[in-house]
Amino acid sequence: MQSNRIYFEGNPWPEGHSIVEFLWSAKEIDGDVWFDIHLESANYNSERDIKDKESSNYTSDWDAPYSWENYQSCILSSDDWHIGGFRICSKHEYTPEFLDGLELLIDPHPETITDRNDFAFQIYLLGHDTVAKHKIRFDRISNSSRFKITWSGKIARTYVGDHEFKHNFSVMVMSADFPQLPETP
Repeated sequence: MQSNRIYFEGNPWPEGHSIVEFLWSAKEIDGDVWFDIHLESANYNSERDIKDKESSNYTSDWDAPYSWENYQSCILSSDDWHIGGFRICSKHEYTPEFLDGLELLIDPHPETITDRNDFAFQIYLLGHDTVAKHKIRFDRISNSSRFKITWSGKIARTYVGDHEFKHNFSVMVMSADFPQLPETP
């Protein structure tokens, strides 16, 4: 997996898609630190156009280039459409040392979530779909304030009525700044 890319297993671009925006921020909620992540991909076909887009040999819109190109690009975000995010630790524990090597499972049981606004993240992929079963790992780069982030999860094509989390995505960001908590007055 190359860095600073997002991959959707089984889509027409196995080489993945460049990440054009990655925002990682921290906030305090009731004495705890929560993270927000906002990711935007380049247009799906920005690096490689597929010639035979209109072929009738595609088994679903997931593997059909024309379907992906219709939606242009991906936004995967905890704060673009709703107030999401995920808890990290208490405020007094929050340090780069604490975060180093931390691996979190987020929304591991999506079947128990009844309101889409209760998911940590929302996604615009092939329409407004649903993401869950996230595994996010933070690895500190040397003794710096920068981190490598490795992230994977599952997608349900809820925009077209498919609520099964059967599609995989993965992301690797090689170097992101440790987010500072906003100053409180």
